Amino acid sequence: MTRSPTVVRALAAAVLVVAVGGCELFKPNQEATAIIEQRVIGKPVSEFFDRYGRPTSRVEVADSTTVYKWISDFGMTPPGPEGQDERICRLILTVDKAGRIRNVDISYDAQGKHSRSRCGEIFAAP
Repeated sequence: MTRSPTVVRALAAAVLVVAVGGCELFKPNQEATAIIEQRVIGKPVSEFFDRYGRPTSRVEVADSTTVYKWISDFGMTPPGPEGQDERICRLILTVDKAGRIRNVDISYDAQGKHSRSRCGEIFAAP
């Protein structure tokens, strides 16, 4: 089967568009990062967990810091397949020995309900 040069060029162009678009999807969202850092850096980790929910894991590091993995709550969803909600935010929190958050990394930021960042929506709320 031979392909015409037009079909090959169209296919190559489509692959390039998808590749470039994919880069944007996996790019860290600086706006969401700034919102989260402003909201939580320097705050007691206990306040964070009281407000946003418990961590999924905790690891103590040799230099007296603790690293927590946190995932946002799914909230209320209707039963059934249409109730599946993948709009979540996952963070990695680094906490000093005094219990204050020193660093936050977004490990996963899904599409939000009203924006491109679920993490940004969660932490922008008053």
